[in-house]
Amino acid sequence: MTSSEIFNRRAATIAATALLGALCIAPATARAASGFGPLSGPGGCLVAPGSKSSENGTSACAAGKGLLGAKAVAVSPDGANVYVVGGIAGNSVATSFGAVVILQRDPATGAVTQTGCLSSDGTDGRDGASGACTAEPSLLGARGVAVSPDGSAVFVSSSSSASVVAFSRDPAGGALTRLGCFQGTPRPGAPCGAANLLASSSSLAASADGSALYVAAPLEGAISTLDTTSNLRPPIGIVPAVPSSAPATTGTSGSAATAAPPSHPALASIFTTSLAGSELLNPCIAVNGLDGVCSVGTATQGLGDLALGPDGKQLYGAAPGSEAIDVFAPEASGALSQTGCVKVDAPPGLCSAGTLMRAPTELAVSPDGKNVYAADSVNSSGPGSVDVLTRDASTGALSTSGCVEFEPKPEKPESEEEESEEAKGAKASAADARCSSAPGLNDVSVVAVSGDGSSVYAIGSGSAAIFSRNAATGQLTETSCAVDDDERCTSLPTLSGVTDAAVSPDGREVYVVASKSSAVMVFGVGAAVTTGHAAATQAGTAKVSVTCPAGLHNACTGRVNLTRAVVLATKRHEHRARVRRTKLGNSAVFSIKPGRHANVQVTLTPQARRLLGSRRRLRLMAVVHAAPAAGGSGYGRHLLLRRGGL
Repeated sequence: MTSSEIFNRRAATIAATALLGALCIAPATARAASGFGPLSGPGGCLVAPGSKSSENGTSACAAGKGLLGAKAVAVSPDGANVYVVGGIAGNSVATSFGAVVILQRDPATGAVTQTGCLSSDGTDGRDGASGACTAEPSLLGARGVAVSPDGSAVFVSSSSSASVVAFSRDPAGGALTRLGCFQGTPRPGAPCGAANLLASSSSLAASADGSALYVAAPLEGAISTLDTTSNLRPPIGIVPAVPSSAPATTGTSGSAATAAPPSHPALASIFTTSLAGSELLNPCIAVNGLDGVCSVGTATQGLGDLALGPDGKQLYGAAPGSEAIDVFAPEASGALSQTGCVKVDAPPGLCSAGTLMRAPTELAVSPDGKNVYAADSVNSSGPGSVDVLTRDASTGALSTSGCVEFEPKPEKPESEEEESEEAKGAKASAADARCSSAPGLNDVSVVAVSGDGSSVYAIGSGSAAIFSRNAATGQLTETSCAVDDDERCTSLPTLSGVTDAAVSPDGREVYVVASKSSAVMVFGVGAAVTTGHAAATQAGTAKVSVTCPAGLHNACTGRVNLTRAVVLATKRHEHRARVRRTKLGNSAVFSIKPGRHANVQVTLTPQARRLLGSRRRLRLMAVVHAAPAAGGSGYGRHLLLRRGGL
C-alpha cells in the first residue's frame, strides 16, 4: 500500500475525535503576536454610491454617502466618531465638490456606521442626488480634517475653496454645527473671513493644547498657522453675509437643528467671529516667503503631510518636492519657526543629510516619541519603502537610522523546500547594513503606528505590510504582508488611491481612505496564527496555534484557511505575473477569549493530501478569516506543512 493510500484510508474514521480535539485552549504569552487586517462585515468598509467594484476592493462594502474622492480621515479623541473628507478639485467652482462624512464608531469592534454628511451642494457627489447630504459652503475639494484635542471641534481644509471651516461637535452623536471659516481670497458675500490660506490647503494638525491649527499647502510649499494670538481685523463698512451665530446644522439631512455645545476650545473662538469682510493676519512659512507674505521656508517644496510630536513641542512635515522632512516648533507668539530638516543630499545649511531617504510623503510618530516613520518611494509609480528616523527627545531633531525597502520577487518561483540558511545569509549581506528588504511594499501610501508602539503598518494601493517594532532601536521586522499578485504574501482587497490613515485612540484599529476607490476601510488587530511548522496526520488534519490579543473586547471568532500560491506562466502582453491561490485546508469556526491561545485543527483538502502523499512538505499560508465584530482578518503567516506519521 502506498503512503498516499494510507494517508487517505483513515480520513473518514476520525470525524468524532477530530471535533473533540479541534481546540486546545491555554493562556496567551505576554508578548504573543496579534494579527492585523481588514474587518469583515458591512461595518468594515463603506464606499460611495455607484463606486462599488471588485476591481477596487469594495465589492463587499456598504454604501456611504459623500465618500466620492475620499482624501483624509480623523478619529475623535473619545473614539466615538470617525470623520472622512474628500471631493473633487475641479477647474472651476461648477466642476468641484466637497463633503464631510460623519461615522459612528463601535468602541468594542471598531466597525463604523454612517450617521450624516455635509457637502458643498447637498448631494452625495452624484449630479442630481439632492438631499443626500446637508448643503454647506466652503468645502470644495475638501482635503484635510482634524479634531481638536478635547473633541469639541472639527476642522476641515479645502483646496478649491482655499478655506478652513470650523464645526462644533456634539459629543453625544458626533453631529457637526458650523462655527465659521476663513478663506484665502473670499469672494464678495462669501461667509468667510480672509486669512493667509492657499489654494492647495490640505493636511491639518491641531496643537496639543488646542490653541493653534496648522495647515499645509503642497503647491505653494507652505504652512499656515491659525491661532488665537493672530490679529483679527473686523470688517470695515461691510455688512456681514452671515452673522456670528450662524444657523446650526446637524449633518443629517432633514433632521432638526441641534444646539452647539456651550463651550469651545480657544482656537474655535476665532472662527465664531470670522465674519465676511474680516481679515486674520496669521503667520505662515513658504517657499520664497510667498513673495513677502510669509517667512522663508527651507526645503519646503511640496510640503504636505503633517505629524505632531507626542509632547506637542515639534511639528513634522513631509516635503517630497524637496526630498525632505521639515521640523517646526511653535513660538510664544503662536507662529511656527523652522528649526531643522532632514534632506537627501543636503547642502550646507539648516538641513542635515538624510542618506537613506528618497522622497518622503507621509509621516507617523511613535507614541513614545523615539521615532518618526515615513512612507517613501523611488517615484510615483515605483515600489515603496519605509524610512526609520530617530528623534532627539530634547530638541525634536531627526536623523535617519534605517529603512525597509521593497524586495522584488525572485526570478524563479521558490521551490517547496525550505530556504537554506546560507541563501538567507546571502540575501542579508547584499542589503545596506542599515536597511532591510521585505515583500509587500509594492506601494506605500501611508504609515501608521499601533497604539502601544509595538507595530508599524505600511499600506498602499493593492499592498500592505505589517512590521514588529523594536522599542529600543525603532527598527522594523516584517511579520506579514498582503499583495494579490505576490505568492509570498496573502491576498488583499485592492484599494486604489490610498491617501490617508488614522489610528483609533485605543490603538486597535486603523482607518484608511482611498480616493480612487471612494472608500474608507477599517483595519484592525485580531487573531493570529503563531505556528511556523505543522505536521499532517494520517487522518488528513493538522493543528496550528492561534492567539487572540489581550486588548480586544470581544472573543476572536473565525476560521483558519490554508492556501497555496502558484505563479502562473505569464501570457503574451502581460506585464505582471499572475498568482493562483488554492485553498488546501480550513478549520471549523473557533472562538478564543482575549489574551488566550488555542490549537486549532485544520482539515486538509483531498488535493493537499495528494500533494503530501507525493512530497515531503508544502509551503503554505495560514490565514485567519475573522467573523464580523471579531477583530481583523490576519494577513497570514508562512507555514511549512510536513507529512507526519508516515
